[in-house]
Amino acid sequence: MNRFDNLPTLRDQLSSDSCPGIEVSELADLASLATYQDADPYAPHPVEYFCMIFIEQGQGRHQIDGIDYPYQDGSIIFVNREQTHAFDPTDKPTGKMLRITPAFFTECSANIRKSYFVPVHMSLAYSPVLKLDPALIQTCQTLLHEIAISQQEKGGDDVVTQLLFSALMLRLAQARRLGSSCANDEDRARFNEFLKQVEQHFTDHREAKTYANKVGLSYKSLNLLCRRCCGKTAKQIIDFRLNLEITRKLSMKGGSIQSIAFELGFDDTTNFVKYFKRFNNVTPSAYRSRYYEEGMFEEPETPAAESTLRPEHHPA
Repeated sequence: MNRFDNLPTLRDQLSSDSCPGIEVSELADLASLATYQDADPYAPHPVEYFCMIFIEQGQGRHQIDGIDYPYQDGSIIFVNREQTHAFDPTDKPTGKMLRITPAFFTECSANIRKSYFVPVHMSLAYSPVLKLDPALIQTCQTLLHEIAISQQEKGGDDVVTQLLFSALMLRLAQARRLGSSCANDEDRARFNEFLKQVEQHFTDHREAKTYANKVGLSYKSLNLLCRRCCGKTAKQIIDFRLNLEITRKLSMKGGSIQSIAFELGFDDTTNFVKYFKRFNNVTPSAYRSRYYEEGMFEEPETPAAESTLRPEHHPA
């Protein structure tokens, strides 16, 4: 069990006067937010809710699943449920943080035709940081202000808050579409099916041809599809997803290097170390020691001295 397993969820923290499942907080009050009573907001920590961070003024990098994403004035940062994130300790931005429970998001689904919050396996096509134009910045400020007011009104109708939130997400989804690839709806649907297959099987299969067969395309057609939708090859996407999971597990306490390797489909730690180093230019133990040096772990981890096979596992 890692030190973040028992973090309080958003649902535990909402007051009885708030619309159930949604909360707007000031980024200036980040250090005192109730959600972070048991965790450092500037160290990687998982969330069990959807999180939208509106940067009115500030410039820095927000870490999501071990990757640093730059932001600036007028940026929106999206963190999906079950992702790990950390705020930049060198920046003290002003703005709002909107936290939404999965239950509230489900209730709004009838109004949100195009959700910006997408499952992790589908987020490969989109950056979690969106730079807003001046008009959309004003829209976000207005709608977030109205959402906060609707929460404060005793006896208010929760539907009002849901509709305000839906309007905000629809405007952001429109901005996303304008800045995304030129793929049509049919391409996007097939690409999403490929991403779903990657999410289900990335620990078992790492060859693009296997996924091409699963979605009924040739290897060449799958690569062309992926390039149209996100500018990457199918193999790059598969490796991105696997590396994402490795960095996520290494950035949190719990599990040896060897056990993580076996869990993610590697027959021995030697191949695991080579694979990770190819994408990150450091070994898994060196990557993990970074968090040890920052006081995240009680003691450093080192990889097994010798490779250990797991006979029962036979990845394709």
